[in-house]
Amino acid sequence: MLIVFLGDSLTEGWPGAAYFPLLDRRLSQHGLLNRGRAGDTVADLLSRMRYQGLEPVDCAFIWVGANDAVMGAWDASEAGSGWTWPERLMRLAGDYEELLEWTEARTPRIVVVRPLVLESEGSVWEERATEVAEAIARIAAGRSSCRVLDLQPAFAAAAEEGDGPFTTDGVHFTDAGAEVVAGAFAAVIAELEAE
Repeated sequence: MLIVFLGDSLTEGWPGAAYFPLLDRRLSQHGLLNRGRAGDTVADLLSRMRYQGLEPVDCAFIWVGANDAVMGAWDASEAGSGWTWPERLMRLAGDYEELLEWTEARTPRIVVVRPLVLESEGSVWEERATEVAEAIARIAAGRSSCRVLDLQPAFAAAAEEGDGPFTTDGVHFTDAGAEVVAGAFAAVIAELEAE
């Protein structure tokens, strides 16, 4: 299979540890394309991919939204920011719909990865990331091409095994975090192969 990974710094693999090389080594029988860029929001990724283009692929993983959550947590409620958090979330949902439509024209299967903020229990970042993840999952649930992947259970299982810490800052991965992601993605790809 030819599989593209669309996303932000977590896909690009900088800063922090990268899951992509781990996954590439595990799945050498497949062609894997990394289209991640640090700092991308949903709107940034959509704009960049429209500009760069993408040849047809067998599957796409889309993992973006953490930057939207973190930036919204920083400034959405401050006077003069221009947008309230509900307005930002609504705009993000519209952009994500467009991103899925753009991607569906290039692949029959999309794995939508819920954004998450780890190891920041009770923080506004975690709260906003959950809201973004829920919005994205609702959009994806209405599309037959999409399946939603929640990485929280994989991280919870790894934590029970005594692994971790998984991030350097709640978002970017340590080696242990990158291993969890690579393992979860490899499992989904194996399921897709079996279909």
